[in-house]
Amino acid sequence: MEAKGNTVERSVLSRINMFNQHVEEHKNWQRINPFSHYNVRDVPKRSIQKDLYGTPPAGSLSERRAVQAQILSLQEILQLCELINENGERQSADDAAEVSLMFGVLFEMYNHISDKLLGTLLCARKHKYIDFEGETLFQGRDDKKGVRLLRPFEELRDGILNKIESLRCILAEQPVEPVEPVEPVEPVEPVEPTEPVEAVEEP
Repeated sequence: MEAKGNTVERSVLSRINMFNQHVEEHKNWQRINPFSHYNVRDVPKRSIQKDLYGTPPAGSLSERRAVQAQILSLQEILQLCELINENGERQSADDAAEVSLMFGVLFEMYNHISDKLLGTLLCARKHKYIDFEGETLFQGRDDKKGVRLLRPFEELRDGILNKIESLRCILAEQPVEPVEPVEPVEPVEPVEPTEPVEAVEEP
């Protein structure tokens, strides 16, 4: 009985400490949150390193979601490059020759996979995986323009897969906050309905 009481006491103390820790973290965040002040001049100035500006706090859920979004984006780019490599035309018989596919054909093929072709194309060109003429491409107007791979597909695939694997390692190294098990609640016995009391008329 005494051991059970000690266990309950430790569980209560751990919950209190966790609650106090969340309270302190919330207070610290509210001090630098510009939306929690009536006057912006009351917000203390933050010193942020240049390379960390615009990035989520390390170990936060925002950082984890950002890494997961990068993995998903790289997977879509890899799928796009694979589609161009399998259905595109080579400039010569050499395996390392440049592969190009018309945007109109690519649009019809990729439309069955995802509706984010333009965003994937822009992201892939930003990372120098593909290239095409103009700033952007439009269906109908630019159907005859080619989308070409800038390097052999095997080289692109290996580079993208290495990036995905490194990002997955980052996710695996991030600590996950443990969730305390919820103590089972004892079932409440149903209360039997009472009979209604008839009102007694006064004489």
